[in-house]
Amino acid sequence: MIQTEALPVSSITPLPEDPAPRLPPVNPADFTDETRAFFGRWTGGIFSNADKNPVLMTFAHHPKLADVFSQFNIHLLSTSTLPVKERQIAIMRTVWICGGTYAWSSHLNTSKSCGLSSDMYHPIQVGADDPYFTEFERTVVRATDELVHNHEVSPQSWEALSREWNSQQLLDFLFTVGAYILTAGVMRSTGVQRDENLRTLAAEFGAP
Repeated sequence: MIQTEALPVSSITPLPEDPAPRLPPVNPADFTDETRAFFGRWTGGIFSNADKNPVLMTFAHHPKLADVFSQFNIHLLSTSTLPVKERQIAIMRTVWICGGTYAWSSHLNTSKSCGLSSDMYHPIQVGADDPYFTEFERTVVRATDELVHNHEVSPQSWEALSREWNSQQLLDFLFTVGAYILTAGVMRSTGVQRDENLRTLAAEFGAP
């Protein structure tokens, strides 16, 4: 969802600049005490250079909301009970279906920083029928599709997930997919722009 530290990428011609945002990032000259307190709390850690992050700088138009959402986002990306690969499959499948160009591009970066292979990016775009996935990973993809399209995991997928995951993991999965449906819509609607690093990753691996 939110871009972490930039990673080196191969020398690929970046995509053109994204369209101008509908809701531009907050101008630092317009920071209030509340805005400064928000960035003072979150700069560093998982949010590297928060006051230069286009997502946080957009959310900072509403510091109280941004603060609450950031706490939730940090849980999803750092203290969630989901295994990292299964979490990233769920997130990336969600934003791919939802057309979340920024979130997808950002999670190319996040997945690389987690040590995951880029071999999974195309299969996530294809869906559960891609032979790359294990049987349980296919279940994760199907359940993600069901949540996005039907707002409910089917009984068959729920049973399959429950054989592998405990109650906390099931809830983390549901809230992760739900959060990224929301985030994709917010980022598309506000027009958050990608930096050169994210556009380069998208040029290499695709983006919705």
